[in-house]
Amino acid sequence: MKSGYFRLGGYQMIRLDTHKTQNGIAYGVHWGRRLGFGLILAFLLWGILLYLSEGDSLRTMVFPIIMAFLSLLGLTYRETWLFLPQEEKVVSLFGFGPLVKKEVFAYQNIERLEITHFVKDTEDPKAIPGRRKQKPMVVFSLHLVGDAVKTIEVIPEHTSLGKTEAAAQRIAAESGLGLYVDRPRDMDTHFGKDEFHSYR
Repeated sequence: MKSGYFRLGGYQMIRLDTHKTQNGIAYGVHWGRRLGFGLILAFLLWGILLYLSEGDSLRTMVFPIIMAFLSLLGLTYRETWLFLPQEEKVVSLFGFGPLVKKEVFAYQNIERLEITHFVKDTEDPKAIPGRRKQKPMVVFSLHLVGDAVKTIEVIPEHTSLGKTEAAAQRIAAESGLGLYVDRPRDMDTHFGKDEFHSYR
């Protein structure tokens, strides 16, 4: 487990999904999630305007306004990784609406894709997951030449349920990049079926 993972400010705001593109494969926010946020935003705005038309003050609608703002963030949130084998590059897009940060990684600067695991709130690589704070986590990342690591996704294993590992395998097959997996999932090695359900 590399120390860089402990300096992350948080984990994914929204789950990412794979989908085929014309030039390769993408790993990003599914359109269905954006649609969901859009519908919630439309409903909240309709309610706010309805109450305003009846003479209510904005001061009485603090919670709906906050929820509408969060829904707007969810609607405009962009996080996409484009794997383009024909162009031999990986493109990262992250931001909100038109405010997007773009990074490009040439294949020649990428050593491999990586799936690694760690236990939250400890730096002991041999730590066994606990039942509360010390949750098993999975990290999907680009391992660059020179031993640098660019994180793609960090997510609890009980949230991923193997989907992140499956996505990495599909991306590796479609992109032609190698894939390294450090070890099996902690929930597979440390929990029986009954223990797993109580952990969740």
